[in-house]
Amino acid sequence: MKAFECEYCSGEIRQKKVTVDHWYEGKLVIIKDVPVGVCQECGQRYYAAATLDRLDIMAQNSDAAPERMSAPVMVMGP
Repeated sequence: MKAFECEYCSGEIRQKKVTVDHWYEGKLVIIKDVPVGVCQECGQRYYAAATLDRLDIMAQNSDAAPERMSAPVMVMGP
């Protein structure tokens, strides 16, 4: 595998800033402008370890978030 090649489809990976739905200790936090590598073919995301650590830290401090939103919660029945 080359340095910037997707391990799933061999597509090219490019750096982008994306919005991430991050779950931490049962709590959902939406974090914008997260730098990740994204495969141009299949969309697989590649996160640096430091980025994942920072997402957890941000989620731990989510009470200080400058923005809040609500979302409907549904349950799929039989």
